Amino acid sequence: MHETERRDSVSLIVIFVAVAYGLSVALSLAIGLTGGASSPLIGLQLLTTFIPALAVLSVRSRAGGAVSIDWHRLPWTYVPIALLLLPVVMHAAMLPVIVTHEGRLPWEDWLTPQADGLIHSSAERGWGVLTPSALAGRIALNAITGLVVVSTLTFFEEIGWRGWLLPRLLEHLSARRAVVVTSAIWAGWHVPFQLSGIQHIEGVSPLMLALTLPFGIFAAGLVIGWLWLRTESIWIVSLAHGALNNWGQYALKYMRFVKAPDSVVGTAALLAMLATGISLLLWGLGTPRVVQKLNN
Repeated sequence: MHETERRDSVSLIVIFVAVAYGLSVALSLAIGLTGGASSPLIGLQLLTTFIPALAVLSVRSRAGGAVSIDWHRLPWTYVPIALLLLPVVMHAAMLPVIVTHEGRLPWEDWLTPQADGLIHSSAERGWGVLTPSALAGRIALNAITGLVVVSTLTFFEEIGWRGWLLPRLLEHLSARRAVVVTSAIWAGWHVPFQLSGIQHIEGVSPLMLALTLPFGIFAAGLVIGWLWLRTESIWIVSLAHGALNNWGQYALKYMRFVKAPDSVVGTAALLAMLATGISLLLWGLGTPRVVQKLNN
């Protein structure tokens, strides 16, 4: 890459990040200043997933700004990895911590069959009275539907982060460093959402979320970045991102624990993801397809 091309490439990266962060701050201010998580504008939070794609559009008219994605590339052998790696790692870390504090896995009371042998779902679920097999089907349908919806939304996010930004950083940095930098930028981009109430966890202050949650996002980014290096598939990273968001704490959606602090459970998941991401980048990188292309 000639010096002029290098400067143009860096300029595009700066513009992309500036636009993505600028839109993040603007949307967060609109919601944060009108009530945060209780804002009448909170429905606009769905727009967050489109911001990275919009940032790509902002640089597309510039030289080299177009998205270079092989839309037909979907290595099926990586689909199970994309779907299960992060959720399994998180649950493997969180569930033992919960058992240590609670003495058992504290499933919701309504999950236990009543005297009639049926499951009487909670009013919040609204599933009515079910047989155990019908409950299993309902949970599976819920998980699949959630994955499809969330992965569709994260697809637009991944167009920006792994589809556009990471390949351009690879023109200037080694594969490992490019993944780390992309993950850090991605994590920082979420901070305005946490401060404004767009990303909200009951009982946790916005400031505490902004000080802690980005570390988990960064750790997840290492794994998703590794998947991009190995597959160069927008579909694989979108599935991994969707599985993280929808299945990452799936078992906990059916639990009610009172002794295990959320911070401890969350820290366990963070450390497990971080260890997994670092391990993959150090020892599981091999010579990925995208790196081979850069070296040719």
